[in-house]
Amino acid sequence: MISVDPECPALAAAFRRRNLRAHLPRGVAGRDPMFRRSGSSFDLKTIREYAPSDDPRSIDWRLLGRTDRTYVREYYEEETEGIAFLVDLSGSLSAGDRDSYLSLTLSLGYLCLELGLSLSVHGFSDRPDTAGLHLRGRSGVSELAAWLRSSEFRGRTDITRAVRSLRSRSSYRRLFLFSDFLDPGFEARSAVFPSVCFFHFRSSFEELAEGWGEYEVLDPETGRTILVPWDPASRESYRRAEEARSEALSRPRTGFRYYRLSAGEDRAPVYWRVLEFLYG
Repeated sequence: MISVDPECPALAAAFRRRNLRAHLPRGVAGRDPMFRRSGSSFDLKTIREYAPSDDPRSIDWRLLGRTDRTYVREYYEEETEGIAFLVDLSGSLSAGDRDSYLSLTLSLGYLCLELGLSLSVHGFSDRPDTAGLHLRGRSGVSELAAWLRSSEFRGRTDITRAVRSLRSRSSYRRLFLFSDFLDPGFEARSAVFPSVCFFHFRSSFEELAEGWGEYEVLDPETGRTILVPWDPASRESYRRAEEARSEALSRPRTGFRYYRLSAGEDRAPVYWRVLEFLYG
């Protein structure tokens, strides 16, 4: 079942109680969505009536007092301060725990929306989804959940193409990329957003194999059946390749974080570190 991890509401509440004014994301200054008394007349985009999907904290209370109607102010800079979610829906992810992977995505979406950040959400396999979802406010959680539950894993993986396509279309500066990263052509440096988090969802063949031998495995990306030998030497080779992939993905650089996760592990510490990264 795809659901928000049970620790997330408490994490959001605890993080909201912190005094974050001294720890805001770069470029947001006093206009962070969590503490919005936004902007000035120079970056005001529009004033519009409050909609059910809006965060109540965005209401202009002075206008409410003068007019008895609820309005929100939108500023140009706010358009760049959401987060772009890029979700791998290629066939290889069908071999692992689908619900755990999508619950990871939903849980991080919940935390971001709960703390007032807007999201654009796009799926991809060998081709990027150019439409996607555009979410804001707490009502966006149910929309994201419905989108994830209806998603299908199929096709090959082309992460570089998906990232470049999204970067050319998105005004957001921050990227959350969810994938198993089984794409030999992808290099981490090609994720050309100013701020990037990789969420590497690990599905190990070692956990699926039942003893030594040769296994006929259906490649979910190509539909071909391949013969996979599995013995101590093959296992060590597999482990070395997996560690090399993780090392290449996790090389440190400015504005970048890498998280490797598996089904069944406690993700609450990762969620907290992600929030620290966003507001640290």
